Formats: sequence, structure tokens, C-alpha cells
Amino acid sequence: MNSNQLIPGAVALTLSAAIYLWRRSQHSVPLPPGPKGNPIFGSLLDGRYKIARSDAYWLKFAEYTDQYGPLVSVRMLHERIFLVSDPELISELFEKRAANYSDRDISEMGKLIGWDQEIIFLNYGPLLKRFRTMLHRALNNRVSLDYVALQRYETTRLMRRLVDQPDGFMGHIHLMAASIAIRIAYGYKVDSAEDPFVISAEESMAAFSDVSAPGRWVVNALPILRHVPSWVPFATFKRRAEQVRLIDEAAQNEPFEYVLKQMAEGTAEDSFTSKLLQSEDGQPVDDETKKLVKNIAGSLYGAGSDTTVSGVQSFFLAMTLYPEVQKKAQAEIMAYMRQRSTSDALSRMILPADRPNLPYTSALVREVLRWHPIVAVVPHRSSSQDDCNVVSRGKVYRIPAKSVVMAHVWRIMHDPEMYPEPERFNPERYLVDNPPPEPENYAFGFGRRACPGIHIAQQSMWMSISNILANFTINKARDEHGKEITPEEKYFAGVISHPMPFKCSILPRKGCEEWLQELDE
Repeated sequence: MNSNQLIPGAVALTLSAAIYLWRRSQHSVPLPPGPKGNPIFGSLLDGRYKIARSDAYWLKFAEYTDQYGPLVSVRMLHERIFLVSDPELISELFEKRAANYSDRDISEMGKLIGWDQEIIFLNYGPLLKRFRTMLHRALNNRVSLDYVALQRYETTRLMRRLVDQPDGFMGHIHLMAASIAIRIAYGYKVDSAEDPFVISAEESMAAFSDVSAPGRWVVNALPILRHVPSWVPFATFKRRAEQVRLIDEAAQNEPFEYVLKQMAEGTAEDSFTSKLLQSEDGQPVDDETKKLVKNIAGSLYGAGSDTTVSGVQSFFLAMTLYPEVQKKAQAEIMAYMRQRSTSDALSRMILPADRPNLPYTSALVREVLRWHPIVAVVPHRSSSQDDCNVVSRGKVYRIPAKSVVMAHVWRIMHDPEMYPEPERFNPERYLVDNPPPEPENYAFGFGRRACPGIHIAQQSMWMSISNILANFTINKARDEHGKEITPEEKYFAGVISHPMPFKCSILPRKGCEEWLQELDE
């Protein structure tokens, strides 16, 4: 690139810095403390090279919190990110002041893909309210009980796969969660991991997680680059955006067209999509409603699927590293099952109704959510008004309008004052007289942007984890010399946090295979 091509970028950087300094001089209420950074770039370079290229960007954010406190201001060029790791302040901003903090931040990369029209990134307003009302109808706590039979069926299929091919456990978890989400959304039964709907959905979620990682794409810091043609050698972001757009279109269009075809033939199974495509007067819905339904149905996969995958995969890692925890949960389950009437194979299945009778196992599932949170940071965006009355540690600060405000969930879950020895997987921390806050309060988002699929995800996690504990034992794998392999606690740096692939030994417990065979009969 020659010097003439660099001039526009240099001018843009200079103007951005000037705008930032001018804005800063106009207010008497100070911004929260934070890293000083470069005079022009702020912490952009720190973010790009020390956060985005780390396996855990949330750890860098935690360093900022440890140094500057529970409310941190981080400048990235002319924009700021505000990190909040105080639960009371999160409640104040995202719940009590929800009218000002319920918008979503969408990056320039997201706009290039077309995500600004997706439910997850819509600003709070009439359209988002309509979307969430539709989702609530399909996913609320009462309706979620209607899906127990489906979750029981898919949990059984998961266990059969663990018997037949234990080394593929991470893929089996993906398939279970995908099968539940796709059946709920489209009334479509998934038979294998090679199903085209599963492949499309997995590709879409992987692309979302990849594209959304902080500091990953230069266009987010320099929006002017969005006008660069995709054929320019350094415009990798532009080519990736085009690729992700096609992936997303396939993931939404193909199963939606399947439902339309089934409805036309009179063979459609009841599903979220088929119900919303049937108007009360029996007339076909208009094209605008079809578009909304397609959008919302596509979001159901992420709402209840990827969160389940993350949690159950973390459970396998935790049991591999903490066998004593597994033994205690298994002992509790076995004692309970001996007391319970199990006249047939189906009655041996552990269901959501059994959870109050299994306090240690319930605490174990709760600790999975805390130990490695499904979402490390939850981003919101403030609306059009500056907030000049944000109190942290007795001091008053300002959060400017249209700022990115992130709840630092990982830091909250690893606060040693709330959760002593936070790195240790310890379910017993919830079984004392004055237990710490339940991780569910933070794991699934906040206020008007809380995850609508929370009930489905928690049911799936409970049923899969409790039944696996009842029927399998998870141990460390061994190498060719018989030496135990201790897996590392390493996680991908996407928006939804998944453990990196690891090995473990999964052995059926006594009676497991016979029970599964009995269920088939």
C-alpha cells in the first residue's frame, strides 16, 4: 500500500481522536477509571493483540477490573466500552434503568452481514417487543414443560451414542441440543449429525461466535473501511461478511421452506413455526408476518441450543477433573432412585420434577454455570441520553449516550468474596446456610434482553447431566503407556464459550446398557 492510500486512514484517525478529546472536555461529570492507552488508539491495540488473540479475552477484562474497580472505562479509538462487574450496579442499570440500557450493540461487521435486522441485535422498541412476545409464548416456564417428553427422548438418544461411541461425546452433545431446538422450531426430526439442517445451524452458530469476538475485525474500529471493495487484499473482513451472510440465509431459509411445504401438503407437525403461520381466522398470513416468523424461528436455535452445548460440555470437563464431586452426585442419585418407585424402564428417567429431591446434583448443575460461564460478557448499549448519575464505590460517574456497556459475567462468577476459591469446582458452596447468589441470575442475561430460551436450556442441562451421572462414570483418559491424561481448562474465545476439545473416558455403569435396551422395546 503506498503513502497516498494511507492518507485517508490517517485523517480518519486524527479526526476520531479530536472528536473524542472535544467530547471529553464538554462534561463536568467524569468517566469511570480505566486504562489510559495510546493518545490516538486508546486501548485498541491492547484489545486487538492481547484480547482477540488470546484464548480468553475475558481474562484481560478481568485484569482491568482488578486494577480499576467494578466499573471500568476502556477507550477503543473514538468509542468506549464500559465493563461492569458489580451485581448491584448491573441490576441498577439493566433492570431499574432498563429504558436506557436495553439496546444492543451491533458492530460494523455485523451490519455488513445484515445482523441489524436480527432479533438479537434489534434496539429495544415495538418490533423487538413483538418478537419477544412470540418467543415467550413458545419458551416460557409453563410451556417448557410441554417439551419434557422431547428432551427425555433426545437425552436417551444421547446416552445410546455415549455407549456406542464414547470418544465422540462432544459431537453427541451438539446433536442432542440441535435435535431439540430444530424439533421445537420446525417440527422436524433429526436423525444424524449429517442432517443438512443440523449442519447449516451449526455453521451459522460457529460463524456468529467467530465474528462476534471482541477486537477481531479492523472494520469495527475503522467503520470507513466498510466501503472498501471485497477484492482488496486486506479486506478479509468484507469477504468473511459475505460468506457468513450466505451461511445465515441457508440456516433460516431451508427449514422454513420445509415447514411451508409440509403445511401445504397437510402433513406438518405442530411447531413454533407452523403455529405462527396459521392465523386465527384460517387465512394465510401476510409476507411481512412470514418474514418475522422466519427470523424468530432461526433465533430459537441459539436461544436454547448453543447454551445447552456449552454447559453440558463443561460438565464433562468438570467431572474429568473432579471425580470426587461425581461420586457424591452418583451416591445421592442412587439413594434417591432406591426410594423411588421404578416399575418400568421409563420411570428410571430423571426428570425436572425430581430436581428438588436431588440437592447436591442440583448444586452441581448450578456450579457448571458458574465455573465457566456460558457467556463471559453480556453487551448492552445505552440509548440516546447520557447517564450522569452512575454510582460506583461511592463516586458518581458518567456513561455517555450510545455507549457499549458490558456485564462482565466471568468476573462476577469468579469474585472470591462471593465465591471463595472461585477456580475450584465446588457444588457444596450452595448447600450452606448463607449460600452465594445463584449463577442463573447472571448466566442468561439481564432485564429486557435476558435469554428467552433459559427454561428450555436449563431443562435440557438438568436432564442430560443428571441421567448421565446416573448411568455413566467419567474419568481421565489414558495414553498408550497407561498414564492418565489431565485435560486443560481451555476455552474458545467466542461469544458463547465452549471448552476446547479434550479427551476423557466414559464408561457405562452397571445396568445402563440393559436399561437402554429395555427402553427400545
